[in-house]
Amino acid sequence: MISAFEVFSDRWSFLGESPVLSDDGNCLWWVDTEGCRLLRTDVASGRTEVWDAPEAVGCIALRPDGTLLAGLASGIFLFDPAKGGFDLACSPESRRDVRFNDGALDPAGRFWAGTMQFTLTEPAGAIFCVEADLSHRRVFDGIWTPNGLAFDPVRSRMYFSDSHPTVQTIWVCDYDVATGTPSNRRVFATTHDFAGRPDGAFIDEDGIYWIAGVEGSQLLRFAPSGEALEPIAFPVTHPTKIVMDRANPRSVFVTTRRTVPEEDTHASGHVLRATFR
Repeated sequence: MISAFEVFSDRWSFLGESPVLSDDGNCLWWVDTEGCRLLRTDVASGRTEVWDAPEAVGCIALRPDGTLLAGLASGIFLFDPAKGGFDLACSPESRRDVRFNDGALDPAGRFWAGTMQFTLTEPAGAIFCVEADLSHRRVFDGIWTPNGLAFDPVRSRMYFSDSHPTVQTIWVCDYDVATGTPSNRRVFATTHDFAGRPDGAFIDEDGIYWIAGVEGSQLLRFAPSGEALEPIAFPVTHPTKIVMDRANPRSVFVTTRRTVPEEDTHASGHVLRATFR
């Protein structure tokens, strides 16, 4: 199924996450969580600009005005590329032993983002919904490592997962986009039978749920029914999140984590592009 893998970004990260394409498809925004950096890679050249963040940055979302929402350790921040600074927008979580991790926009532009405990000694994570006016609400609790947030507007669904080795579960909810309300939470799939744990995800045009199999050198795919499709072997052990290239539906961008030592350090930590036959 894969015809080629290539290193897309000319900069590498310690923990690459949260790839987001600009509306015009000309650049890819992404983050280095452990390196506390925000990055923007030109799609045509692969050249990457870098901004330092004041804290670990777990997820981002692009707003209609070109600014970004960024989930950091202490809250949701606004980032303006023209100014280059991070300004606190809201603090949905009162605990100080957690940070934001995965995030995604729903079809109406709400920012859904999950938190995880730094030390992972308890399932202290939660998933929040942040409205366009930056009001927010806590929706799900008791999660170790929230990941896999994605929305299927055709089937009115919301997905999320818990990556913790003891959980490795993906859930699906019915989703009312008018009110931003998920309901009827149920198990969609688990990844215990795969090499990789569930990390960042997206929904393709056919409603197939793609999720990075972190630590397993795999991209996992599930049909809307929850049926597991054939995994796609990946050349780096720690793929972290996937986004489709809108200009080429046969191509996806994948952020990765750099692990040292390992044989594939020339590619790990970079954004990779996978092209399909």
